[in-house]
Amino acid sequence: EAYDEEILAHVGLDPALLPRVVRPGEVAGTVRDSHDLPFSKGTLVAPGTGDNAAAALGLGLRPGMPVMSLGTSGTVYAVSRRRPADPSGTVAGFADARGDWLPLACTLNCTLAVDRVATLLGLDREAVEPGTAVTLLPYLDGERTPNLPNASGLLHGLRHDTTAGQLLQAAYDGAVHSLLGALDLVLDEDADPSAPLLLIGGGARGTAWQQTVRRLSGRPVQVPEAKELVALGAAAQAAGLLTGEDPAAVARRWDTAAGPVLDAVERDEESLARIAGVLSDAAPLLERGTAGS
Repeated sequence: EAYDEEILAHVGLDPALLPRVVRPGEVAGTVRDSHDLPFSKGTLVAPGTGDNAAAALGLGLRPGMPVMSLGTSGTVYAVSRRRPADPSGTVAGFADARGDWLPLACTLNCTLAVDRVATLLGLDREAVEPGTAVTLLPYLDGERTPNLPNASGLLHGLRHDTTAGQLLQAAYDGAVHSLLGALDLVLDEDADPSAPLLLIGGGARGTAWQQTVRRLSGRPVQVPEAKELVALGAAAQAAGLLTGEDPAAVARRWDTAAGPVLDAVERDEESLARIAGVLSDAAPLLERGTAGS
């Protein structure tokens, strides 16, 4: 809720030249003349927020509730009362939309990478098969978490009896492994390890994604039925401004997180250890971007 004046000094910028930082839920002013905008004169103007923070608000998150968003990229985050600090840079210390914090980590390769593997194999994205020792790290665009910007995809453990469906499942496993590793860094010690993992984004409706997350996390998984959570967060923010309520409480009243809960299953420690082992052994190649098989 303030500028870092030490950083501004490094770039030679006088804080007096910058606009005042407005707190969440504070009215900055009103619309004076709408011009071509679809707002009437006198409409309140107040802070907005970013897409992930809006989705968190749209879900009415309480501190420690974990979220995994499965889109072109994958993100994991949770609201926290503590300011996050990660010297590795993996976890971004974002503010949330209501005065707390939103520690967040992001992977580059999520649904787009898995769909690309399905296309290469000529399979529907749900055509996975279990029972494989093959490992596929789908770092088709480098990777942010783990921090391997020059990496390419890596396939390890291929055998004559490996099926196309098993290769596709390995792509899901590789993507989810990265996200769960990021989630461990996002959640603080107060988080409930048995709390359902809220699964959102385009991939959240896919059975293969749901089952892979369940198997590798060992957590119950909840899939909210509400769509357009970013827009719902913006609506809750506006409603809170008009009524004086906590916007997260507004979203909880709307029951936006409601959806089926898939029970926890035993965590697949064998697959997690295998993927971690391949990642560790191949790290020098991945860092140079020369890994392929």
